[in-house]
Amino acid sequence: MAAAEPVRVALVGATGYTGAEALRLLHAHPGVRLTALCAERSAGRPLFESLPAWHGVPLPPLEVFDADRVALAADAAVLGLPHGAAQIATAELLARGVRVLDLSADHRFADPDEYAAIYGVHQRPDSLKHAVYGLPEVHREALRTARLVGCPGCYPTAVTLAAGPAVRAGLLAPGAAIIADCKSGLSGAGRSPSAGTHFAETSEGMHAYKTLAHRHAPEMQRNLGGVTVHFVPHLVPMNRGILATVYLPLAPGVDAERVRTTYARAYDDEPFVALLPEGEHPDPRHVRGTNRCHVAVFPHGDLLCVQSAIDNLGKGAAAQAVQCLNLMFARPETEGLAHAALFP
Repeated sequence: MAAAEPVRVALVGATGYTGAEALRLLHAHPGVRLTALCAERSAGRPLFESLPAWHGVPLPPLEVFDADRVALAADAAVLGLPHGAAQIATAELLARGVRVLDLSADHRFADPDEYAAIYGVHQRPDSLKHAVYGLPEVHREALRTARLVGCPGCYPTAVTLAAGPAVRAGLLAPGAAIIADCKSGLSGAGRSPSAGTHFAETSEGMHAYKTLAHRHAPEMQRNLGGVTVHFVPHLVPMNRGILATVYLPLAPGVDAERVRTTYARAYDDEPFVALLPEGEHPDPRHVRGTNRCHVAVFPHGDLLCVQSAIDNLGKGAAAQAVQCLNLMFARPETEGLAHAALFP
């Protein structure tokens, strides 16, 4: 496909939080033409009934997912489906020549046994051999020719971008484990309401959950070359955003200058990752609505503390998928994503 031609994109699962964010970005993308919007429970109804913000915006009607219909209408499909459901849709679309970007966890692991240990038996394991992990800062070249992208989890994105440069550069002490302390906004729990995300249950409070037992930890460990990650997530009363604070024991002789040089080299040429000036702290508010990640390093003796901030629906999900889409279709990597954060 010539780079100047718009990419025809179907959005499957358009009314959840990640689907809605993908819709916002894809609709404004100058190199994309949205040709199908699928939402099983809302099919046949106007989009604005599920997402009132879209009143008055001309868009394709919501429809039931049909792989044949999507294959006729689209070059690529972005899936905002739940875990499990995405496996079936992906296999059907790949068989029809449609390239797929899956926002669920269904295609983040190439090994069916590794997937099964975390999420249960994979119903379409043959699809996994086509999957490329959708973190452009690590897998950029492979994404250019990918048929299927398994988009990373939001927590693993934040932790991998925080710890990855130090791990790859060999700055950690031998046998060291990493501690990842992360805070996430409520949209990370999805749109379906529950007692754990009810306003009265979360407002004016903060709590940890799945301490040292969250299923994103194996994804982080895989991303970081097998380094043990002790992961504790917290839910905080904000709509969107993640702040990751990661503690890394340093090898003897690694000083602050080497740490900062390592991170500068890793991210100076990355369009969406910014290493903050010395002493500044990341804040999820400063990346809200964007594909950006702010990183800060705080070396202190034999300990390195790295903090990163992302929007869990942006760089942690939909915006990162659009970045991968750009790479897959030879579009400029920043196209449709160059905007600054919403402020205030």
